[in-house]
Amino acid sequence: MPEGIYKEVKNLFGKSLLVGLAVILTGMSAAAYAGNDTTWIPNDETSYAPTMHAFAFTDRLPLARTFSTLAVGDGTNDHNCKSTSDPICAPYQNFQYESILKVCENPSETDCVSSVTAYGANDVANAGTFTKYTVTNHMNAFPADAKAGIPAGSMPSIWSIPSAPHASGSDYAVFAGLNGNVMRNGQETPLGGFMQVALIPVVLKDFGKGRLSVAAGWVQSIPNTFYDYCTDAPRNGNTFVDCAHVNGDGCVFATNDQGMCYSEESFGSVQKFNVQVKLAKEPTGWIHGRMTDPSISITKVSTGGINLSVTGGTNTVPMVYQNEAWSKLSSSMQDLWVRCTNAQSECGPYAYARSSSTTVDSIDLMKTLTGNALINEIEYVRAAGKLPLEIMSKIAPLIGDKAQASSTTWSMRTLSTTEMNGANRCFMSTPGIKGIVTTNSVAYSAGPPEYKDGSLNYQVSSPHFNPDGTTPFKGNYNLVMRSDVARCIYGFSSAPIKASISVLSADGNNDVATSIAAEKDGWISLSANNFQFSAPVIQVKFTQDAPAVVAPAPQPTTPVVVIKPVAKQITITCVKGKTTKKVIAIKPACPKGYLKK
Repeated sequence: MPEGIYKEVKNLFGKSLLVGLAVILTGMSAAAYAGNDTTWIPNDETSYAPTMHAFAFTDRLPLARTFSTLAVGDGTNDHNCKSTSDPICAPYQNFQYESILKVCENPSETDCVSSVTAYGANDVANAGTFTKYTVTNHMNAFPADAKAGIPAGSMPSIWSIPSAPHASGSDYAVFAGLNGNVMRNGQETPLGGFMQVALIPVVLKDFGKGRLSVAAGWVQSIPNTFYDYCTDAPRNGNTFVDCAHVNGDGCVFATNDQGMCYSEESFGSVQKFNVQVKLAKEPTGWIHGRMTDPSISITKVSTGGINLSVTGGTNTVPMVYQNEAWSKLSSSMQDLWVRCTNAQSECGPYAYARSSSTTVDSIDLMKTLTGNALINEIEYVRAAGKLPLEIMSKIAPLIGDKAQASSTTWSMRTLSTTEMNGANRCFMSTPGIKGIVTTNSVAYSAGPPEYKDGSLNYQVSSPHFNPDGTTPFKGNYNLVMRSDVARCIYGFSSAPIKASISVLSADGNNDVATSIAAEKDGWISLSANNFQFSAPVIQVKFTQDAPAVVAPAPQPTTPVVVIKPVAKQITITCVKGKTTKKVIAIKPACPKGYLKK
């Protein structure tokens, strides 16, 4: 790999060296991780012709570097830190960390992987057994800093699951990590962070003794060290973090042994798994995943922290590659390239010029139409966002509306603070995980579903056909959301709610072969399967029956007693001749023959 490629990766993603480090960690690890992702990309004489431009969708959620790193930087110098108290890092207040979680050793530990389980026939659970770390005593491992909220940095773990064999054995790598940007006092910076979990079938192979290192001209720079690492390197009187990696496109995780490396394998017949991690605190926000029928369980642990359990099946995702000479691209495609370079954070995790004659000026050339006409470039497009959705839709007819390959994956990650910008307030107003959305689409909406006109909307985009060009590619979509979040969005009461899901094509037709909706244990689960592409919008609607109008129940009555006043009696005297009578009554009257005196 020529040095110019590295320069493009670093310069393409920002001037700040601390930010640049994050990009290198993503971009460079992607190259090392690319075994099952890029070997399918055509690598003929046209790929490296002077003005070829290629878009590639390679499915993966962006794995962080496959070993932990702790770094600081001020825009002039970067440093790789042994700890937050490392003397060379002591003057800095802002840390960027990528902490790969270790395996739990006792019940009181947090920020560790507690179990891995495979589900075979009839959903019979079979626990995996931790066997080793990919690298022991890694030179970039670091201890936790509880005050700053930085977990200890370890290495990916290898688990044996004999009940879930794949073509090359029964080893699986568990990559569970926390990525963050924090101040020494624990305050999170605006860059935010995220959690990531991936389960990968692997086999140990010999990839030879080659090493790559920028500082040493792409050769081994630390004697007797044969695993991936980062170290400070001088440049023009300053320092930058030089990250070396194994020379082997199929290498996923390096080891202590020279040349020995874990290569990714395909999943076998068992494709449903559960991974549990114990965390010091519950992540906040929303999860994107590459799995089917996901379920989430979050429980408090008596010794502190929470246990996060995620169960789901693997998901097979198309991979897409489109390559063409600049002069043959339409004006709208050429404009898309310029937009992509000038909005790199919205376009893809990394890009580089495929030419040994690449110069550091290539980044400037990529920003203009005239500049692009002079260079060769490949862009690895991220899956989520408006720009990736547009790119996928525009290149579909150029590739015969079919994928070039497919990849089966089990992975998930929470969205960072910046990725949640613009989300409905109900997704942001309370702590904790709000839900997860998974799909097998090549490209999909960024962030959680968008609430608009009474629906939660989510767009996806993929080719119509599988790699054979004739079998239709069928989509799947899963949404699992906390019930209280749905009620918050719709302003519902605590009464039961109903949910429906639709997949609307461009002409407005509903195309759902199978849909499921259910509410259980405070979570609402919805899924749509076997729908067609190219760029449908998935709509979810929640409803709640209006409370019935009930006549007030009869109330017990108290008898009313009317007390009438007693009338005053009157006395009159009545006479008849010499006879006299007194009559006493309320209305006295003289007897017949008597006269009132």
